[in-house]
Amino acid sequence: MDVRDIDGRDTAVARRFWEIGRDSEAAYRVHDFFVPWASAEVTLSKGRADTDLLLFGAFDGEQMTGAASVAMPLLDNLHLAYVSIHVHPEHQRRGVGRALVTAGEAVVRERGRRVVVGEAYGQPGAPGVGQAFAESLGYTVAIEDGIKVVDLDATEPTWAAMEQEVAPRSSGYTLVSWYDAVPDEHLGGYCLISEAFNDEAPSGDLELEAEVWDEDRVRKREADNLAAGRHDVSTAALAPDGTMVGLTDIGVNENASHRGFQSGTLVAPAHRGRALGLSMKVANQRQLRARFPGCKVLMTGNAGVNVAMNAVNDRLGYRLVETCVELQKAL
Repeated sequence: MDVRDIDGRDTAVARRFWEIGRDSEAAYRVHDFFVPWASAEVTLSKGRADTDLLLFGAFDGEQMTGAASVAMPLLDNLHLAYVSIHVHPEHQRRGVGRALVTAGEAVVRERGRRVVVGEAYGQPGAPGVGQAFAESLGYTVAIEDGIKVVDLDATEPTWAAMEQEVAPRSSGYTLVSWYDAVPDEHLGGYCLISEAFNDEAPSGDLELEAEVWDEDRVRKREADNLAAGRHDVSTAALAPDGTMVGLTDIGVNENASHRGFQSGTLVAPAHRGRALGLSMKVANQRQLRARFPGCKVLMTGNAGVNVAMNAVNDRLGYRLVETCVELQKAL
């Protein structure tokens, strides 16, 4: 068995790389949220403007049995590298994963990065094999998220009552929504809210630095998303003076539009306690259903310490299905 660099522009090799990840996750994850091939093909072959993406494959002869990626941010957090490891279920427990981690860490060192971060999934209350594997290689748990899903068909009838309930608390605030591209008039506020996420959202022991957002970063990310078939459905809260003080976002892939990803939601500290999180999320789910009526389920992740957001998601009908631990290692 040897580890080789993968050229994501080689469609046949990239397809096998993707299939290993798909089959690996299908063996232990509760829901299928793996990236569709049509989108993966674009990212594997062209990369993204904000990330240096390196690909590796573990081979037994000419058969690829394991797949790994190293993603290094290019705009900030230049000390970090994100590593993803997948071993095909038929080839696990043969040292494939360990060989891929070793190869990935070697490249991270060569590129001058000092911290490696990865994820592992498991059942609630029971650490998964991925966590045990990572810990055996010197990784430590930095934060644990509960992975939750909500059935939109079942919960949509409850939205109107929630809107009526929270309307008095959020009086004076205005909700604005958009699709894919942030409107020019809201770009400045969007960048400020985006910069606040790493400071305000729970991150445990992860060594994260603040991010810097500007128009160029936003527009390049939007272009990369659209090229891969990913669409953003977003809603923001504006204070009475017009300042953006809250934001929530759902990502939907046009190649798997029956499901969506509830991404980050943030309300500025001075404006909390006015039910803006719940107001934004309900409004955004309405926009989602209008644009993607076939979207049946949303997935999200919440740190256990994020009491307020867990309460909002409980009201919306999310239920816990698995856990995700983020692990890191200093090289």
